[in-house]
Amino acid sequence: MLDSWFSLVVLSLKLAASPATLSGDPGPHPACPNDMRLVQGEHYDNTAHVCRDASKGNKDTHCYAYEPDITTLEGPVTKVHVCMDRFEAPNRRGAKPMVLQSHRSAKRWCAKQGKRMCHEREWELACEGTEHRPLAYGWQVDRRLCNSARKWKPVNFEAFGRDFASAKKESLRLWQGSRSGRYRNCVSPFGIYDLMGNVEEWVDSRETRKHPGSLMGGFWAKPWTGCRGTNDAHGPTFAFYETGFRCCKDPTP
Repeated sequence: MLDSWFSLVVLSLKLAASPATLSGDPGPHPACPNDMRLVQGEHYDNTAHVCRDASKGNKDTHCYAYEPDITTLEGPVTKVHVCMDRFEAPNRRGAKPMVLQSHRSAKRWCAKQGKRMCHEREWELACEGTEHRPLAYGWQVDRRLCNSARKWKPVNFEAFGRDFASAKKESLRLWQGSRSGRYRNCVSPFGIYDLMGNVEEWVDSRETRKHPGSLMGGFWAKPWTGCRGTNDAHGPTFAFYETGFRCCKDPTP
């Protein structure tokens, strides 16, 4: 009896230490490189959820909890089948995400890796999963799960208008991001980490946007930003202290 109990404890410890058992990660797929995950399913251009915990901020009203399993799906449907980086660029667990990136610089970086920019629809489905949840991890904001509840720091905007050295220095002062994968439960149903919080991520915009690139997921000071919190206010050369990205790639047949 004691031997059986001891064996069970050893097995439990091994499973707990195994990367394959991390919450929400289905593991690699043969159609994708090992550092990417397959994202597939149907994307709806419009979704709606029932908010049950609204909180008014300085400018807007934000929702912190939604009625579970109640989702309205409308608009054109797009079939998504794509490989996506598990982590924000440079796509390495434990690495510091790249920031001060514009849409153009992100596209160049992905192309050098033999990849491409993720599309807005691909990113949204990767975040919300096939259940089309409002948050990457479910239906209610949990400030402990992602790096998204830091206190906002006032920005010296003049520093970003001088030169790159001044912008980089100010960016380092403002930095409150975390290393990729540190929040082990900030993971989508497809096994993609840090889609909410940490750094905002550039994507290629859907056709109805004003600019070719949009920013997704909010950053470390926006706990309410979910899978559809698109920021489409900036042109392709805009780069700021919290703007990063991740790459995508078409799966092998």
